[in-house]
Amino acid sequence: MAPVVDNSGGPPDSSARQHWAGARHTVGAEHPTDPAAGPQGGGPSGAATGSDQPAAGGAETPGASGGETSGPLGPVDDEVDEADQRYGARVINKFYGQVHAAHATFGVTGGGMATPTLVGRLRLADITHALRFYTRPEGFADALDRLRRTHLTLLVGAEGTGRRSATFALLREMTGAGMQFTGLSPAMTLVQLAEYRFVAGRGYVVLDWLGEQRDGAVQAFDAERLSERLEQAGAFLVITIEPRATVQRALARYAVEWHCPDSLAVLDAYRAGPGAVALTEQDWDRVRQRVADLSRPGEVVRLIDRLAQGVTAALDEAARNARHRVTEWFDQTTDWDELLMVAALAFAYELPERVFEEAHARLREIDQAELPRPLLSGQPTASSPVLRGRRRLDREGGIVIRQDGTTLDEGLFGRERRIVFTDPAMREHVLRELNECDYQLWRPLREWMHELAANGNLDVRLQLALGVTLLARNRSATAEAVELLSRWSAGLAAERFTAVSIVSFMAGDDVLAPVALRIVLDWTERRGANRAVTAAMALGGPLGVRYPTEAERWLWHLSTRGQRIRQVAVRSLGLLFCTTAADPDGAVALIERLHVRLCRTLERAEDLDSGGHAIAAVLEILSVEHLDRAEPMVAYLLRERPAVTGTVGALWAEVLRSLPHRGAAMDALRTTLGALAHTPDAADAVGTLGDAVREKLPPQECALLRRDLEWALRNPLGDAARYRPVVATLLSALTAPSPGRPRVPARSAQR
Repeated sequence: MAPVVDNSGGPPDSSARQHWAGARHTVGAEHPTDPAAGPQGGGPSGAATGSDQPAAGGAETPGASGGETSGPLGPVDDEVDEADQRYGARVINKFYGQVHAAHATFGVTGGGMATPTLVGRLRLADITHALRFYTRPEGFADALDRLRRTHLTLLVGAEGTGRRSATFALLREMTGAGMQFTGLSPAMTLVQLAEYRFVAGRGYVVLDWLGEQRDGAVQAFDAERLSERLEQAGAFLVITIEPRATVQRALARYAVEWHCPDSLAVLDAYRAGPGAVALTEQDWDRVRQRVADLSRPGEVVRLIDRLAQGVTAALDEAARNARHRVTEWFDQTTDWDELLMVAALAFAYELPERVFEEAHARLREIDQAELPRPLLSGQPTASSPVLRGRRRLDREGGIVIRQDGTTLDEGLFGRERRIVFTDPAMREHVLRELNECDYQLWRPLREWMHELAANGNLDVRLQLALGVTLLARNRSATAEAVELLSRWSAGLAAERFTAVSIVSFMAGDDVLAPVALRIVLDWTERRGANRAVTAAMALGGPLGVRYPTEAERWLWHLSTRGQRIRQVAVRSLGLLFCTTAADPDGAVALIERLHVRLCRTLERAEDLDSGGHAIAAVLEILSVEHLDRAEPMVAYLLRERPAVTGTVGALWAEVLRSLPHRGAAMDALRTTLGALAHTPDAADAVGTLGDAVREKLPPQECALLRRDLEWALRNPLGDAARYRPVVATLLSALTAPSPGRPRVPARSAQR
């Protein structure tokens, strides 16, 4: 498949408004600053739109864009259509809720995120919860002093040193306990941060900042400018970042080297507080001995949280025992075939027995085709058939078992066995031990993983994705995961979906989420069409929920690229809107940002294509169906947050006045009205929507639109007794405002 060349001609938000002949009319309203956190008028992170050809050194995998091929478990196609993308989103969200990994919680909408989204307005309850056991470490006073003097502080330290809680504690000292905090995207540059419109008295955070590659002197100048802007606004900004020599030299005036608080000091502070559980001195001694072995404050806090469940649960004896058993097994095993089985299970976990056996057999075939290898240790042992029969799983001292209990699908009788470790916590420990094995294991294992990533079994690919994510939690193995992602992101449709799944799981992990964001943003520019498509898919999922403003900004940018990339980006915008259903306020914020972007694009459009692409993206938002309900997502949002009706009406006005999109827009509006017809206050909701549309259109054009809508909406959708009054209310509102209905303007236009 040949790469698609970008014909957009410029960065996002730089294209300009163009009249649609016979259908477009100039809107004279002024358009405010983008509420999304970026600088006014700029593209995503200051990037310019480039060709969809890969840059030098970024070529796609040979053969990765070929036609249909087949994997070990069935044929795969080379493209992801709309139905597949929506189905994948549902499956990933459902899979999130079923994941149980040692000391890890993955998921955004399905199973609850490891931490709340830290971009946008932060909830006071989340900040209070993060600071419940906070103990000031050495260096806190220095950081507070710098923040007071310069309004800008960088906490430079390794992951797990308590930088996040320290950020909240510092800002609380400067702004007061009840003040609002706002999280900004870690992908923003110093220039973009300096151009952000800060609010007086408010605290701002950038967690796990991705940094910059520019000259140190330039960074120092931009940081000074940012500090001045913060001081002028009366706001405070704290940035957390991992140690980097360039940052520490260029930004030394604002940087504070961060270290963990003493673990026992955190425990003592909790014990001295009013909410400490009652334990015997003997139990407190056991707890103190365990805490003394912990090096990270987060581990101490998790232990304290478990004290309410009892000392045994708090000390996490089961998990420690699982880790010990895995380490002991790797130290003692001399059977290469059994090592291959355990390695296969780490990446193909909890699959039906027959599926796992097929995958394991394929790993053995690949391994046997490789060069001879030495044994792990000890004397040679006789080669064995696959699993040496199913009874071999149950040997004493083993860490693999069969698990019963999964009902067969499609009405079949019986229950299907699955292959698992004896303790679910073992999976991550096994992956950590596998990472210490050399290339003689990893050479066949990588080749096998490449095949699994391209196979037609979605469950296999999801388990592979989770396995790679758990592997990446080991810092020394992150490079391995990144290499796999780089290859699969440019591969076939199944491989790209596997890459998206890995990124989605990484988005649910506090440490890996910023790494995933950096990887995906790298795919968007000059890395080839396949990687750009993969990036678009990833930004429409959990990663986009984690970083909503960054996802919306880049998806809008990708929607101006070549047709193949644009189609996926537009669908992902709709899916991003759907995934915010659990947080209606987040959905409202997305709608408002898109309204600003649409107005800005149409206002500056120099060609019909750019305006048409913008209208198509908004139409997708207005027509996309809720992931779990048989109704448009916008109808759900109008019921949950009526205050957004003005902004939604303004969007409807723009898509309805575009002749190339009017037919599809009317169909979407008809579906939305059918869903709203079942709302108790349907008349008020639809009337307010009609008022908002009328206010955006000149009278003559509004009259023409009313005529077209009267014809297009004549046939009832569902219950005619409910539907027809709703349509009549909309048409009436397009004619004249109701005296008893308050005006609801587009909220984003008020900012």
